[in-house]
Amino acid sequence: MTPDEMELAKEGLKESAKQMFAPVQDIVRQVSGPAATEVGLILGDYFRVWRLRNAVRLLEDVKQVVSDAGMTLRPVVPRLLFPILDAATLDDDEDLHKRWVALLTNAARVDFDSEILPCFPDILKQLTSAEAQFLDSAYDDATKDAVKRGTPQTAALYGLLEPNRISGNVLSTAHPLVVENLERLMLVSRNSGVKLSTDDQRYMNISASANHLYVTNLGKAFVRACRLPKGS
Repeated sequence: MTPDEMELAKEGLKESAKQMFAPVQDIVRQVSGPAATEVGLILGDYFRVWRLRNAVRLLEDVKQVVSDAGMTLRPVVPRLLFPILDAATLDDDEDLHKRWVALLTNAARVDFDSEILPCFPDILKQLTSAEAQFLDSAYDDATKDAVKRGTPQTAALYGLLEPNRISGNVLSTAHPLVVENLERLMLVSRNSGVKLSTDDQRYMNISASANHLYVTNLGKAFVRACRLPKGS
């Protein structure tokens, strides 16, 4: 970046800070008195530095993961890249930070074997650490013995649960609000989309009883997108 470009960037940050604090200028004046201007500058500098620090940390961790795994990267499309950077720099939770690192890393990988949708950053920023951890456990539980659980018929043959269904043991660990929020985001569902047969790609919804819960295809893709590569 040239000196002129850096100066323009600084001016842009100053203007952003000014706009950010415009709605609270009155209360800043009331609580700060003659020091109002200085307080506004301090707060603006603090938030800029805080977000910049988080952005640098995010990119450093992505760099480390990529280096450890020997990955080849490609540019991430802007409509996915910018929402990730914007939301990740506002998150200080350690567990969620790792998921943002994973999401950005996987979005840039040339060999990632699942789809990363533009809605994933918006979904992740709406989750708490507890919700993300429960979804992880639900995914592992619901995809265990996936081949044998391919259809309700084969699941019954092997004495397993239906495809994508979360066991009662895992479900019992979740607070009702956690489940409701994951349902709202369509990561889990009371309905199971199951194949009519192993050779048939069509799906049908089967209504389940109130105590049954399934990980949706969206939920499975989201979990995979937010997991670091093995060995990282």
